[in-house]
Amino acid sequence: MSRKAAALDTRPRGPTSWPVYALLRGLSLLLSLLPRTLAYACTYPLAALLFSLTLLRERRLARRGRGALRNMRIAFPELDAPGRRRLAWRYCRHVALLLVEVLRQRKLTPRRLRAWTEVEDLPRLQALVEEGRGVILATGHFGNWEVLHHVGVLYLGRRLNTLVRPCPEAGLQRWLTGNRELQGGRIFSKFGGLWPIIRVLKAGELVGLNCDENMRKGGLFVPFRGVLAATNPSAALLQRKTGAPIAVVTAQRVGIERFIIHTWAVVRPDPDADPGAEKERVTRAIAAAFERALEAYPEQWLWSLRRWETRPPGETPGPDGMPPRVEPEREPSSP
Repeated sequence: MSRKAAALDTRPRGPTSWPVYALLRGLSLLLSLLPRTLAYACTYPLAALLFSLTLLRERRLARRGRGALRNMRIAFPELDAPGRRRLAWRYCRHVALLLVEVLRQRKLTPRRLRAWTEVEDLPRLQALVEEGRGVILATGHFGNWEVLHHVGVLYLGRRLNTLVRPCPEAGLQRWLTGNRELQGGRIFSKFGGLWPIIRVLKAGELVGLNCDENMRKGGLFVPFRGVLAATNPSAALLQRKTGAPIAVVTAQRVGIERFIIHTWAVVRPDPDADPGAEKERVTRAIAAAFERALEAYPEQWLWSLRRWETRPPGETPGPDGMPPRVEPEREPSSP
């Protein structure tokens, strides 16, 4: 495991990088200057375009073990086809709003952020910070996860250090990193290993990890919505090495540019447990917390993720071609 921090290369390069960076800066400036009503007026046609593309690409993506509607079928098996399409429309509406929110993120000054966000169970999070061991914020692609980069400094008095996968497009990477560092956050490449993150945890800071993505290699298969999913165990590994508590948090939209920061679970380490069993316990607990977030805000998850693409060796699909369920189907929910 490398002990050297891997900095993200944010220098635009190649024939497309500078135009991409300039376009994003220009769109961000334009949408930030427009009144909120005008800025969000484009989200309806954008949602319609995304919905059409989602339906058109679904069959091809489903053959590869992914796709938004296929994921909905796994997560909510009680939904019929019309129900999945209704959920897909609400999801596309969410993505359109998310894109505009991210482009307008420079308007998130501390004053506005306090007016636009509510932190659920704030005293509990502050108490975790005051323990002095750092806090691992296990999050995922729920709501507007970019808001979390600003919450640490403003509400908890600690900067958020985030481990991310570098974007293949350097111009996009530079723009995203600039946005995320506006409020004093720090971004690390996931290819630098965990040692840089261990150091900042031992210094009492916050670490943010996306824990809802598919892992093609090295993932731990735990149930998510009743089906095994190859899950990133990094949060459990970090906790084992540092003793830091894990808070499972998401930033959900409750209105136009209005957010609530939910704490779905706090997972503490058991230093006496077997390391392998402890890794599985913690990873399962995070996945179970994400299930509660998905049930509460089903349209605000990134359904296009390859969440159930990687399958356990030797698994046999069901008669419908879907991965087998390892847990009983839940009571029908209302996505």
